[in-house]
Amino acid sequence: MRSTIVSSALLLAVTAGALQVTEPKKNVEIDPSSSFTVKWDSVSTDPSSFDLYLVNNAVYPPVDKKIATDVDTSDGSYTVDSISGLADGPGYQINLFSNEEHNTGILAQSQQFNVTGSDDSSSSSSSATPTTTSTSTSSTSTTTASSAGSSSAAASTTSGAADANASDVFDDENGAGAMSAPLVVAAGAIGGALLFSL
Repeated sequence: MRSTIVSSALLLAVTAGALQVTEPKKNVEIDPSSSFTVKWDSVSTDPSSFDLYLVNNAVYPPVDKKIATDVDTSDGSYTVDSISGLADGPGYQINLFSNEEHNTGILAQSQQFNVTGSDDSSSSSSSATPTTTSTSTSSTSTTTASSAGSSSAAASTTSGAADANASDVFDDENGAGAMSAPLVVAAGAIGGALLFSL
């Protein structure tokens, strides 16, 4: 009974004295395209250095990316400049991984956090933009072509009207000439009669 209590107390002491990741906190949102900070607590008995890994076992393929090597344990924090190639979503964690030959494995692990605003999402949004622009340009070209067609039709109508007016004028002139012919004949007959009487 006493040995069980002592063993439990020793296990609790070892757990309390081990490395603990304090940041990123649970469910916090992190943009990996910009810098973020990893923080931890340690004691003198912890390894002097470790490697930093970003992991996510909730996605496929799983993420297991080394982001720093030989980080000094006594520093208490490390600033990650940026990480590319990540998909937005939950389930990401930071692992403090031992780099000692005789003591391998995970020394500490952060709580799960969310990745948002990654460069992959930005690229997808940008690639969709030219399609919309192309459609608008096509619509504009179609509208311009329609306007040009309407202008051509209007020009044809105007030209037809002008030809019709010219034809009417020509017909009027011919009509006047036809009416003047009998008058000339009548004048000639009267002149002949006068000469005969003389």
